[in-house]
Amino acid sequence: MGKLTTFVLEMLRMCLLLVLTIGLLGGLEYAVFKLLYGWTIYPGSAAVGNIILFFVLYRNYWQFRGWFKSDKNQRLGQHITRSLVSLSLLLILLPFAVPLLN
Repeated sequence: MGKLTTFVLEMLRMCLLLVLTIGLLGGLEYAVFKLLYGWTIYPGSAAVGNIILFFVLYRNYWQFRGWFKSDKNQRLGQHITRSLVSLSLLLILLPFAVPLLN
């Protein structure tokens, strides 16, 4: 396969992984929030946290298991990974703390 074909396949794979990850995590957060509080809200910050978490997972794990191989593929640094995961968890847990403030 040519470089263009593997690139297109990798982009399709990345979009599919993004949809599955956001759908799975968003559905899980929605169900837990509904179970805990009995009502639902739109957790916008949790969606941003899920996208950041997907970015970290893709850069550190999934990009090395795909079709497109390049010498430029690098993992995120340990400090950046920890910072992004911490920010992601904060954004994901933020909608759960808002009802407790009332």
